[in-house]
Amino acid sequence: MREFEMIFRDDVSFRAQSIYRYLRYRQGKNESCYQSHKTIARENKCSVSTVKRAIEELVQKGYIEKINQRRSNGSKTSNRYICK
Repeated sequence: MREFEMIFRDDVSFRAQSIYRYLRYRQGKNESCYQSHKTIARENKCSVSTVKRAIEELVQKGYIEKINQRRSNGSKTSNRYICK
């Protein structure tokens, strides 16, 4: 089964499916992406809280891996997302 078919057959919300497709589109050659919640929300025409819920759903169901990142001074920066 192709990678995109599984997410449509599984019990995944429409918004989470949209966010997954967006992350796949943005991941590039290294198979990861670094967009902020704010950027994802703006480009998908939804709220930041919707993006956070969708990402959490995708992480829980094993479709993406979320890696928290920090700057050299220890402050938070955009998460890294790897689509599986």
